[in-house]
Amino acid sequence: MKQQWMAEAALDIGDPRVGQRLNSVDDIQCPEGHGPLRKAMDETQSHIWFEECDTCGGIYLDAGEFTDMKFHTLLDRVRDLLKPRRPGT
Repeated sequence: MKQQWMAEAALDIGDPRVGQRLNSVDDIQCPEGHGPLRKAMDETQSHIWFEECDTCGGIYLDAGEFTDMKFHTLLDRVRDLLKPRRPGT
């Protein structure tokens, strides 16, 4: 999906400020009913955290995360160097 032109316009429709606040929520359940989701980090942009279901393989991004993941900017690279890792990683 990251390679498709304008995919972020169709998929990432929420308010990024709300999405950023939701990053602190850790007890998210799979919408398909498979139980709790686990937190995962984007391998190329360590400041992006999303939820993943081990059963169905679904990936759940908060508002703004898909767009941020799609466009890896110089600012993202600097931020990744300066930002401490999330505890437990």
